[in-house]
Amino acid sequence: MTDTSWFFEVDSEELITLSAVPEIPENTVLALETLILPFGLSRQSASTYLREWRRMAREFGEGYVLGTPAASVERVDEGHVKIDDMYGQFDDCCINNGDFEEFLEGFIDYLAGIEVD
Repeated sequence: MTDTSWFFEVDSEELITLSAVPEIPENTVLALETLILPFGLSRQSASTYLREWRRMAREFGEGYVLGTPAASVERVDEGHVKIDDMYGQFDDCCINNGDFEEFLEGFIDYLAGIEVD
């Protein structure tokens, strides 16, 4: 896992965007933004996704897929996940599982801080 800090913003259309994260390629940032798009500003939805991601890790180990209507994520092995594009919005990419979970935790914390739910 890298020491990555995630910075979220809500744009004028009330969509979540990520500020530039130097350690993460631009395509991966786009993939993550696309993945969380269906959550909108719902902390509950994001929390449920992370809880299910971790439950499936315990239950299935690796090789499972958990998606949203915008993108799917596959746990390739213990340390890596692959984010798959569904509609030609980004190139399929891989990210460290720790970074992926840290991203989701940061997103949930951000939503809690703006008191949307």
